[in-house]
Amino acid sequence: MKLPAQLAPWRAWLALLPAELAAPLGAMLLRLQPLVGRMAGVAPAPDSTPVGVGGIARRGPYHRLLLSEWAVLDAAPDEFLRRAAAGELLFSAPEPRVERRARICVALFDAGPAQLGEPRLVHLALFILLARRAHEEGASFRWGILQTPGALDAGCGQPALMRLMNARTALRAGGAARDGWNGELAGLEPHAEVWQVGAPDAVAMRRESARAAIVQPLLGDGLQVSITQQGRTRELMLELPAPASAVRLLRYPGGEPAKPVRNRMGGRNTPSLKHAPRFGDYGERWVTGRPDGGTLIFAFMEGHSGRLPAPRRQRVPKRGSVLGIWPRFDKVADVAVCGGKLMFRHFGGVFERCECVRPPPGQFAAARGSGGWLPTFFLRKNDFDQVLMIDSAARLVSWRARHDGAGGIGFALLAAGVVGAAQNQNRLLYASVADGVTRLYRYESAAPDPVEDLVFEWPVLRVLFGEVHSLASGHLLALQTSQTDWLLVQGRVSRTLVIGDGATVTGVARMAPDSAELALLVINPDRCTVELRGATQRRTIVHAHFPIAHLTLEPTGQFMSWLLTGSHELFARRLDNERTVMHYLPVMEETA
Repeated sequence: MKLPAQLAPWRAWLALLPAELAAPLGAMLLRLQPLVGRMAGVAPAPDSTPVGVGGIARRGPYHRLLLSEWAVLDAAPDEFLRRAAAGELLFSAPEPRVERRARICVALFDAGPAQLGEPRLVHLALFILLARRAHEEGASFRWGILQTPGALDAGCGQPALMRLMNARTALRAGGAARDGWNGELAGLEPHAEVWQVGAPDAVAMRRESARAAIVQPLLGDGLQVSITQQGRTRELMLELPAPASAVRLLRYPGGEPAKPVRNRMGGRNTPSLKHAPRFGDYGERWVTGRPDGGTLIFAFMEGHSGRLPAPRRQRVPKRGSVLGIWPRFDKVADVAVCGGKLMFRHFGGVFERCECVRPPPGQFAAARGSGGWLPTFFLRKNDFDQVLMIDSAARLVSWRARHDGAGGIGFALLAAGVVGAAQNQNRLLYASVADGVTRLYRYESAAPDPVEDLVFEWPVLRVLFGEVHSLASGHLLALQTSQTDWLLVQGRVSRTLVIGDGATVTGVARMAPDSAELALLVINPDRCTVELRGATQRRTIVHAHFPIAHLTLEPTGQFMSWLLTGSHELFARRLDNERTVMHYLPVMEETA
């Protein structure tokens, strides 16, 4: 989104809105921002003990006069008097008192009848201003509705804006709401900042740092806004956006919803929400499933500005159900189960189209849980081809066949307790946990057997591989050591990162192409925002208009793809470039 320079501080919030609504709301932000000011600070009491000596000044009480000046009085009294008259005496200056800033900002919005209509636009603008100001001050921002006391909402994304704008009620806040919020606010830290936004005659909280009163005058097209903070009241007459823009901001701040539609479940071009997008070996192709069990193959050429070709459809096997897939250049190889047999298709060579006996459940567990594919890989060796799968019991198993077809298809168990795997071209990396030790292996076409690369003397829950092509020279790993703790490893450097807000971790990459800082690619708890989170900074990557069902990072860390619920839209882009290289909207049909 291209914004004027003065609106750059609110880019993250204005990006939540459609592009044509960012400018009208931005004009309101610029008018209201001077009235908001900085977060409230609390200075120590006047009789508190000074911190110490902070410098030398030419004025001050004589008990702070420097010893050298007293020496001048003893040696030359007349000179002392002259210097005193001229203001040349030197005093020790105390260390200035530093205000203690609030670490949390709370805003309570009046959603009653006095604030219906245009005043809600000021609520929207103040929400963004207070959230951004708290973020800049290193504080947290929470909010609530005055009429419904309870737990404070910590959301700041597009779903939070929708909840704020949809919280309209015909009830005024009374004594019960006031008492409920007073009890909730009593548990906050002593220096917490509490804002109340609404009608001038609304009930007042016991703890109130600032109050924003919004009145719609009988004459005129604007709104009268007054903000009282620290004993000072500042007012302005706020101009409103054009009626069409104001209506859209009030009703659909996240953009107008599509017409009531439903997906043609079973349609040939509808991505299935059961399957995460999967990239091919070279990143320019990726695959997603269809509700009927088949697949959609997407291809693009980066820099291609014309219309992208329609996805290529591949039918489900005539017999059996698909357990796992492996994208090729122009087809999708798959492994299907039918009764007591396994069927292989489109892998090439011996595995182009063949069958074998299904291993017993004690050796190969084929349960797919929610219906997703089992991780499937393919390696072409000098003398044989190999199909590998991670079954539902976390075992890495393989089917091996010689190029000449001699000896049939052999089955083998490679590793148990597999906690992560990734393939790029003809290299497979995987990690397994056994006897409380985590081992990382590299399996390449030139090696007959897996090679142990790294050993960690403790168990982990998951291992994510980044930049798979460079693992041999510089390890790029993320190891989940607990439900919230991740260990990021790059060569001999490691760092712990805590993801404690319930975000979903999907990959590991660099914060920027030229940066040495590692970061985790996560879907925020609202499921609409994707971030790169590092030890020192966070960077927003995606703001989606529907919750994200799946997010996939390509093994080399260059491309990412995500699938939305509701619309079943599929996107792809480079991780280090905001430009979308592919946006696929499936065919829909209107509901009767």
